[in-house]
Amino acid sequence: MSNTPEQWKRYRLKRKPYVKKVCAVCGCEFEQTSNAQKRCNDCRMIVCSFCGEKFIPANSTLSHTFCSRKCHHESLKGDEPEGLKNNRGKKPRTYHLRKRDKHGNAFDREWRTNVFNRDGYTCQQCGQIGGRLEAHHIKSFKAHPELRYELSNGITLCKKCHSQTDTYGWANYWRNKIAVKRLGQGVLAL
Repeated sequence: MSNTPEQWKRYRLKRKPYVKKVCAVCGCEFEQTSNAQKRCNDCRMIVCSFCGEKFIPANSTLSHTFCSRKCHHESLKGDEPEGLKNNRGKKPRTYHLRKRDKHGNAFDREWRTNVFNRDGYTCQQCGQIGGRLEAHHIKSFKAHPELRYELSNGITLCKKCHSQTDTYGWANYWRNKIAVKRLGQGVLAL
């Protein structure tokens, strides 16, 4: 036996005890369209800040101020601050300091290849020939800017040997610089 649409309508009407609800704002009775609705449609209405038209937002949890994307786009056209208008499309002024090629600038690449040629493309610690080699600064790149491109300050290491050096990565930086300073500090007695 299959149920007819009329029987289903009667069944649903019996099972909907919360169809009529009282508005949480104004106290009037309204028919709810979803189970989560707590306000009547008049109380849900918002005025568009661009065109002034009243509308009900699609998602009530978000704070909407425009009735459509068109109104939002039109509102952005005329009120752009001068600072943004003048710098539209330009990169931040520190961009050139952060952006680097895969292996640095021309000086870095030349220094790197000269170190590799001098050492015969061989890791100077484990003796690995070829493979994943890296040019390591013996005295750190940041602390000694005058020795950055000196051939005597470079050594060829494989990836594994380079990761074990004192100046490689943040973990070693933490272990060698910051942890030593913190351990040297005295502990206050309570």
